[in-house]
Order: sequence, then C-alpha cells, then structure tokens
Amino acid sequence: MPLPSRPSPAPWSEHPSRPGELRTLILTVTLADGVTITCPVSLWHYPPVRRRRGPRRRLLLIHGFRGDHHGMQLVVDALPEQELLVPDLPGFGASPPLPSGVHDADTYARVVEALARSLDLDDQDVLLGHSFGSIVAAAHTAWQQSLPEGRRWAGLGLLNPISDGIFTGRLLPGAAAVEAYYRACGRLPEPWALALLRSPLILGVTNLTMIVSRDSDVVRYVRDQHQQHFGGFADRETVLQAYRSSSRTTVTSFAERLDLPALLVVGARDQLSTLRGRQRLAGRLPQCRMEVIRGVGHLLHYEKPAETARAIRRFLRGL
Repeated sequence: MPLPSRPSPAPWSEHPSRPGELRTLILTVTLADGVTITCPVSLWHYPPVRRRRGPRRRLLLIHGFRGDHHGMQLVVDALPEQELLVPDLPGFGASPPLPSGVHDADTYARVVEALARSLDLDDQDVLLGHSFGSIVAAAHTAWQQSLPEGRRWAGLGLLNPISDGIFTGRLLPGAAAVEAYYRACGRLPEPWALALLRSPLILGVTNLTMIVSRDSDVVRYVRDQHQQHFGGFADRETVLQAYRSSSRTTVTSFAERLDLPALLVVGARDQLSTLRGRQRLAGRLPQCRMEVIRGVGHLLHYEKPAETARAIRRFLRGL
C-alpha cells in the first residue's frame, strides 16, 4: 500500500548518526560442496537507544551490491528502538575476500548462516536485505527452510528486492550497458580495470541514473556516500563475481519456498524492477506484505530512510 508522499527531511537532521560497535567475527562457513573455510567478517552492532514494547528482536541487515554497512546507516538511525547487526559482506568494506575465492549469492547465503550461528540468532529475530542483499537473504532463507532442522526467522524483510530478470523488457537497454561495462573490466589488464571500476565518470553516471530526489541536501549526501564507499571492494574478481550473481539471480526464483512472514518495501520508481515484476513476486510469497514508497527509486535507503523504517516498524509490530 502506498505510503504518504510527504518528503523526508534532510537525513542527518531527524536522525543523528547512531554509533555502532565494530566486531570482527571469525566464521566457519560450510560451502555447497561440503568444504569448510574460516574467514573474518566485520560487523557493526547497534544496541537499542531507547526502550520499546513487545518481544526483543534482533535485525540482521544485509547491504547491496558494491555497498557496505555505511549504506544502511540512515535506516539504522531511523530505528533507534531496535537492535541491529550490519555486516560488511566478504570482499566489501572492511571484510576481506573469502579464501574460497567465490563471491556469489549462494556463498553469501552460507556466510549469513555462519553469522547467525556466531551471533546466536534465533526464531525471534528478523533477516533483512537491500537489493543484492535481498537476493542473499532470500537464498539463505529458502535454503534453510528446505532443511528439516534449518534455521527459522520470525520474518524476512526485502528492501527493493530484485524481482525481475534484468535482460528483458524495459530493463534490457540499461542492463546491456552495465553488462558491457563489467565485461570490459574483466578483460582489461587489472590496473586499468580497477581504474575503470572506480572511475569518477562511472560514478557520475550511476548517480545521474539512480538518484531520484530533488532535495539538494539528500543529493549531496548520496553523492558523497557513493564517492566514499562505492569503490570499497577488495579486488576485481570479487566485484565481478558479485555482479554476475546479482544480475542473473532474482528473489522471485526463491519466492515459493519463502513460507514465512515477508515484507517488501519498494520504491515506486525503482530503476531495477518493474511494477509487474514486483506484483509477481508479491503474489508468489505465501505470507507477504508490500509497501510502496512514492517519489523514490532504488536508493530508498538513502533518499527515504524514515519511510523505509516506518514500513519495517509496522511489519515488526505484526509478527
């Protein structure tokens, strides 16, 4: 259901930045082929800063492609009553790449399980993911629900989930250009590839195509965050593998196995999905609540954090 269209204030005025405690977790991850690896993962823990009613729920929040925990900061700030746990996925931000050398949705789903075990999360807790993080969260939940003794979450939150195959319909032209860009980055000598991956020109194109807000403070903030963190991946192979997985996997392919309360928070102008795709995804989720935020595209975590947080809060109250 559409949310009120009143604009958010400048993100830092309503929600002052909330300090988090950095933890480095040494995880034991069992891969799909049965091989076990050990890896460190950086995670930020945000204790609640005010009392709340209802059951104690911890929220594990997974960031999107080429992001890290910084991208979730405004949503964290807008949920002061909640305890949140926000990792940097391996190979991004402060987390080193996996020793397996594989960085795709399935492997990250197994990292999520190792995180949940290390943090003693249980069936009162909630898993959330944005964009590529929504694919990782859905892959993890579908995998665990297929196991007799698999992990159960109280709920699953998907923020601008990847609902459509991007190489079809109106998404195809943009997807083809992005595909050509990453193919070039895979073929160039590595120093040139890294320069192209971190190019200010490419970052400018990303901002031009993805930012919807006309609030100059919000636009300045998003540009600054992208400049600081969009290039924060460990190496070329990590980002190329994650791109390939993010562009060829959708949440919709897992939907019918996600038999738990699920929240979809979607920007009405999301550049990486279609209205039909979002409706199809919602229709395939057995227990789905969908909230549409007007006046925003794929960057709702930057441009509409207060509205996003309110949608999450309503979902949690219904669990």
